[in-house]
Amino acid sequence: MKSKETQNMSGPVNIGIADNGIGIVEWKSDASPGWRLINGPAKEALDQLDDESINCVVTSPPYFWLRDYKVNGQIGLEDSVEAYVASIKEVMEKVRSKLTKDGVLFLNLGDTYYSGKGAAHGNDKKSTKRRFGLRAVDKSGGLGIGLQKKSIIGIPWRVANAMCLDNWVLRSPIVWHRDNCLVEPTARDRPSRSYEFVFMFVKSRKYYFNKKDLPNDSWAEDVWRISTRPKPNGALDTAPFPDELVERCLTVGCKPGGVVLDPFAGSGTTMRVATRRGLPAIGIELNASFCEYIVKQLHGDQIGR
Repeated sequence: MKSKETQNMSGPVNIGIADNGIGIVEWKSDASPGWRLINGPAKEALDQLDDESINCVVTSPPYFWLRDYKVNGQIGLEDSVEAYVASIKEVMEKVRSKLTKDGVLFLNLGDTYYSGKGAAHGNDKKSTKRRFGLRAVDKSGGLGIGLQKKSIIGIPWRVANAMCLDNWVLRSPIVWHRDNCLVEPTARDRPSRSYEFVFMFVKSRKYYFNKKDLPNDSWAEDVWRISTRPKPNGALDTAPFPDELVERCLTVGCKPGGVVLDPFAGSGTTMRVATRRGLPAIGIELNASFCEYIVKQLHGDQIGR
């Protein structure tokens, strides 16, 4: 692997380029806590990590048919629900091999309604501005799985069930209640959704879990009331994934000094929260411009400390 200092930044940020035929680019920081960012497809990039080297995974993969990030090979725009579920399951199978025996995975997934008009839609603002072309899989009705128009697809539980059949242990379907979420513009004849699932998975019967630090301000330990925050100017247009949600996951699911992974890094929330807590972090992101944004954010944090 080649390595060089960045030209436009001072401080301990290095860029390494691995020539392995799939165009993976890495950024690394030697500061404490260290971090590593890999630009490439999640499945292939995970091969760059040692087995059983990760203590906690906190991630939110692209939702099914809600955003087009304009990157070849992206997950989320598959031609069928089955293909999307398979894509997530395959990545998580790789994640499982990288997780320590006592490690924990927190997987946030949103759902999608089937419109029957060649476009699945949700509460993302882009879905009201762009209409995906009608594809053959839609013409059969319900994306080929027998759903009627206007049905919610049930994406989170389809993925969770597939992972359970792939030897994951689902310990808790945590409900993330978004206190201040906006009313869905498409919810004219149904209640607006105000929650998403954060599935807590493990790979063995004994694992790290710090239950004493769960919030005690509610009788419901598996309902996390966490508001989304307005994004600052210049932030990436990604799905809401608040710092507090990641904080909660790491507080209860990552041992002190544990290594944190996000295989769908997005704007880098998991990496940023982990390093601010003094935890080494690894991120994987397909979108090169997102990676550049993450590097600047993490580098700024380290310079500011």
